Amino acid sequence: MILDYMLSVIREDLKYDMLTNILYREKWFDKDLRIPLPFPYYYYNEEGIRFSIYETDAEKKAIDLSNECVLVFPWHREKMRESIKNIGRNEFIYQKNNHKAYYFSPVNICFVYNGMHSIAAGVGFKKGHIKATEYDVSKLYDHVYTDGVWWYNRHSNQRLDDLLDFRIGIIYEISKMKYQIEKEKLGNNHSAHYAE
Repeated sequence: MILDYMLSVIREDLKYDMLTNILYREKWFDKDLRIPLPFPYYYYNEEGIRFSIYETDAEKKAIDLSNECVLVFPWHREKMRESIKNIGRNEFIYQKNNHKAYYFSPVNICFVYNGMHSIAAGVGFKKGHIKATEYDVSKLYDHVYTDGVWWYNRHSNQRLDDLLDFRIGIIYEISKMKYQIEKEKLGNNHSAHYAE
């Protein structure tokens, strides 16, 4: 319960901080700004074999813009103004060819990489749904850790990539703890069942 509470509060803080960057920070008003993926593209197992969580056969997941942790980075104030006026007056309509995102389970973070201004307006007005390609971050748990600045290979301590935001690292590490606790509980339940 405590871990779920912490995750919920940190996700909300992260979501709205990213969303409001366009209001406060001049550097975000640049379409060439590179925003790194929230989780490493590659990871390595104990034998040093490279894998990726970004698989081509991933499923699509429906994302509710009113309550999911959606990380969106609007970069153009005029486009943002127009999207706010449009979505404020009308419903949010999902456009398959424009609205593109990744959803990372079980950390429950949605990362938008296209259609940012209209999705940002949808998040702000708590309206609409999009579909996102879903990837499983739990595959990283045994192989990747973070210090809040960088992602590292757990087996070699080699640096993998920079971290988009320290709060993503906190969410990742807390989610990893929660995953381990639930796994141990499940293991103990199976052991007790077989002992009977």
